[in-house]
Amino acid sequence: MPEKITRVSLTLSEELLDDLDSSIKARGYASRSEAIRDSLRDFLANYKWRRELKGHLIGVLILVYEHDVRGLADAIVDIQHSGGKMISSVQHVHLDAKNCLETAVLRGPADKIRKLVERIEGLRGVKQVKLMIIKR
Repeated sequence: MPEKITRVSLTLSEELLDDLDSSIKARGYASRSEAIRDSLRDFLANYKWRRELKGHLIGVLILVYEHDVRGLADAIVDIQHSGGKMISSVQHVHLDAKNCLETAVLRGPADKIRKLVERIEGLRGVKQVKLMIIKR
């Protein structure tokens, strides 16, 4: 029995849509829908992986964000400070006039690391968040 398909709409910046279309063409996707479905599967698999992490972890959090979004930098710093000893170090890099990259070395219980990451990735103006686990 075929799977039921539901139509949804997305709001994207022109730049993001152009990047998506270029990627679709380069990778040979038949449609935007196929590419977005694959991206959503990857997003959900990463979420599930993070939910299954257990024990004491060492990892690196990598994030890219728009530094000119009002209050965002302060919110990120507040979340980092709330992590206490869980954050060993933070490196901040100015990518261009609008975007910053930060890396943070994390050590601590999986559930606390997960909560910290989810708080940051939910902020408006955060473009990318990646958690890389070094040791389990």
